[in-house]
Amino acid sequence: MPMKPINTSIRFNLILLMLLGLTGQSLFAADAAQRAYQKGDYQSALRRYERTLKDHPDWEAAHFGRGAALYKTDRLDEALLEFEKAVSIKNPQQKAGVFYNIGNTLFKSGRIAESLQFYKKALELNPRDFNAKHNYELARLALQQQQQQQNQSQSKQQKEQQQQSQPQAQSLSENKAKQQQQAEAAQVLDALKNQEKQLMQERLRQQHSTFAKEKDW
Repeated sequence: MPMKPINTSIRFNLILLMLLGLTGQSLFAADAAQRAYQKGDYQSALRRYERTLKDHPDWEAAHFGRGAALYKTDRLDEALLEFEKAVSIKNPQQKAGVFYNIGNTLFKSGRIAESLQFYKKALELNPRDFNAKHNYELARLALQQQQQQQNQSQSKQQKEQQQQSQPQAQSLSENKAKQQQQAEAAQVLDALKNQEKQLMQERLRQQHSTFAKEKDW
């Protein structure tokens, strides 16, 4: 199942924006940035969010929007930094959206175990978020598969090491057996030589004895 896309629905209403003390120009820039994002013009959205953040560097919604645009352009490390700057937002559902997007960014970066923690945080704040539930389960399964692959790889390496060490052990055993056989053969040859020597000496004694008797006057 595909991962649910990054959440871009967070948006302050006009009253909240006024309470934050934003100027009309900043409001227009933020709204234009969101429109550019929705059209898929992420570079234009980034430029507009950057203009807004120059005047209001602590505005969480602008950091959130810039993070979403960075995510879409695969600038994941920068996107993660922007989302982290939006974590201080007070609204629970909006904070849940920030956690959700951090989870997506971590997952896409290959940091699956970490992404699970942020999907869980998002669900704690917004238990009805189906997308967060979906991606949490997807990340959990992906982590299990990753761990299984690592275990299989380790098992394969251990098996290869054992197979490599077995010929060496067999070679040592064969050399030892060969040396033992050579020693035993040497002992047999020595014994045969001694036996042959004794037989020769016995024959010589017999010949000498016979010869003596024949020559005996």
